[in-house]
Amino acid sequence: MTVHHYGLATKSIEKSIKSFIALGYEACSDIIFDPLQGVNLLFLKNENDHFIELVEPAATENPVSKILSKNGSSLYHICYTVDHLDQKIEELKSNRFKLVLPPTPAVAFEGRKICFLYHPSLGLIELLEK
Repeated sequence: MTVHHYGLATKSIEKSIKSFIALGYEACSDIIFDPLQGVNLLFLKNENDHFIELVEPAATENPVSKILSKNGSSLYHICYTVDHLDQKIEELKSNRFKLVLPPTPAVAFEGRKICFLYHPSLGLIELLEK
């Protein structure tokens, strides 16, 4: 597993991007609407190729509104790339991770599958198939 990006819940991509530009990040994607999750996404990267995914609500039902209401804008997941998605899911489930979103084709990754798992000590992680 390698870290792909860090996900940040935000009320406004347009407002958040300004702060990240001041930190040396630049947009490396257009704003992407994900109809399955009801969110808009924008990827940023810095000179060291560290990626941040800005995630804002775009529909009534979405996974970030609750996070925003409790914590405001905040980092809420780490995404890892994996070679064998189903195998890694089973391995993590045997280590107290709970599958919260089963493997789903992701519009932000040209249809490659993602899933989300939760661990009580670590919080939310995303897996992205290579």
